[in-house]
Amino acid sequence: MKKYLRDIKEKTSGMTRRETCSYIWSYYWYHIMIFISVIALILLFAAHYGLGNKKPLFTCLMINQGLDEARDLRIRDEFAQRADLPRERVVIDSDYNFSYGQFRLEGTNESSYEKFFFQWRNQEIDAVILSESFYKHCREMGGDFRVLANEMSEGAGNRLQAYMDEGECRAVVLGTDLYTEKITGKEDEKLLLAFPEYGNSSESSLKESRIFLEYACEKLQEGTGGGILEEIIN
Repeated sequence: MKKYLRDIKEKTSGMTRRETCSYIWSYYWYHIMIFISVIALILLFAAHYGLGNKKPLFTCLMINQGLDEARDLRIRDEFAQRADLPRERVVIDSDYNFSYGQFRLEGTNESSYEKFFFQWRNQEIDAVILSESFYKHCREMGGDFRVLANEMSEGAGNRLQAYMDEGECRAVVLGTDLYTEKITGKEDEKLLLAFPEYGNSSESSLKESRIFLEYACEKLQEGTGGGILEEIIN
């Protein structure tokens, strides 16, 4: 770089500013474009990894409830506003439709199954809306769900039926899983809201999970489908 600057200084001595600029562009435009491109790439990577790749603050996954991006975004925006979170850092995702155990779902991307448990292992999931049968499947796979005794006793989900597991409330019943009923014909499949247990949940994570439980409870009361949480799922 010093070599180029010295060369330019020597060859443009005695030139006007306009002549100097014209000379530099004529003989060094290639170097200038390379320099600009390098700077642009550095800024692009910095923006992507420093600003655009931030970890979500809250993630709720809907398992086998049908993909509906418009619904997911509506829930995201409503919950983000309620929890005072940036909406771009809240994830509500229903793109998780797959087979498991005796439950067979045709024409789905089965890689979503591995993706779900990979996210669980990485502690990336805060809440799950799932059928009772998949809840049991997760337990068989070694997954654990947070006990909701405090939330229920403090009224966060007191309008929802507690789902008891080993004598503890580890989920709440949102209603009947109508989507699973369409697939299997089983009419008594419960639809649950549960929160994975990692053993090291932060205070902010617990707070956001409680707010989501309150939000789900509120939406249940707004439903018109015989007590089903239709605003969110059905």
